[in-house]
Amino acid sequence: MDNANSRDSLSKAVTTSVNGLFIMIVFFSHVQQYIRLPAPVHSVTAGLGQLMVAMFLFYSGYGVGSSIHKKGMEYVHGMPRRRILQVLGRFIPAVLLYALVDLACGITFTGRKLLYSLVGWDSLGNSNWYIFVILSLYLATWLACEICGKLVDEGRRETVSFLLLGALSAVLFLFLHETKESWWYNTLSAYPFGYLAALTREKWERLLDRKSLWAGTSLVLFFLILFLRPVSSHASLHLLMTVLFCALILCLTKKVPVYHPVLYWLGKHLFEIYILMRIPMILLRQMAVTWTQEPLVFTLISLAVTLLLAYLYHRIYEFFASLLAR
Repeated sequence: MDNANSRDSLSKAVTTSVNGLFIMIVFFSHVQQYIRLPAPVHSVTAGLGQLMVAMFLFYSGYGVGSSIHKKGMEYVHGMPRRRILQVLGRFIPAVLLYALVDLACGITFTGRKLLYSLVGWDSLGNSNWYIFVILSLYLATWLACEICGKLVDEGRRETVSFLLLGALSAVLFLFLHETKESWWYNTLSAYPFGYLAALTREKWERLLDRKSLWAGTSLVLFFLILFLRPVSSHASLHLLMTVLFCALILCLTKKVPVYHPVLYWLGKHLFEIYILMRIPMILLRQMAVTWTQEPLVFTLISLAVTLLLAYLYHRIYEFFASLLAR
């Protein structure tokens, strides 16, 4: 991997590796919902809380914002196909796979539950809230940019699109606040922050290029997060803490090498790992065989099966996608 790319905090090498690191933390967090893990593991997952998914949202917002900044309205017009339908095309087969697993395990569900699960509003055992939120944010971005493309002159289009995206994100936040649990909405601010970072990258990168500033900024952000942690149960404060956390990771990855081939592979298969990791956990819990309930055995089997499923699912999806593209 090119050394320059491994030091660029928003290069594909770095962002994919960071995602790989956090998807492993998510994995251990999910394992703990089925079996008790050692205290140090619990300390890491409990300490991070929902912040473990913040960078997924940040990098998604950044990626969309960068593409729009570079390609303009041509990219915006294609967002329903490039972003929304692509996510659904990868997610729906996984939900159907969970439906088969449930049926095999004797777990019943209604037709309504299945339909809601196909868009992430409900679940058949799979992780779902992130999918619903990211689909909603992609839709909000598309609407914001399409409106700006028709009503706002080109010079102000990016600024107004960010403000409109922020307003639509606030509406989504309020809706989820009234209808769902806190984890559905308390990291939502990471996405518009990532979008803003894409539009203003040159300005903040000039600041972080100063040798002393990145370290000082990292320390300030770290202590701000520690200060907010005890009172972050309030939704608005957690949204602020999410932005500060993303800024902290951005500062750290500006100077600290992150790229690693294993982390990169995990990050490259993030979607499949995130969606499929509960399948082996569900099956192992249903088996209820004593030796599989040992924490180490349960974790290693779950990890091995998850990685194998992720690899196979990725290859199968790419195969069918290439056929459809012809």
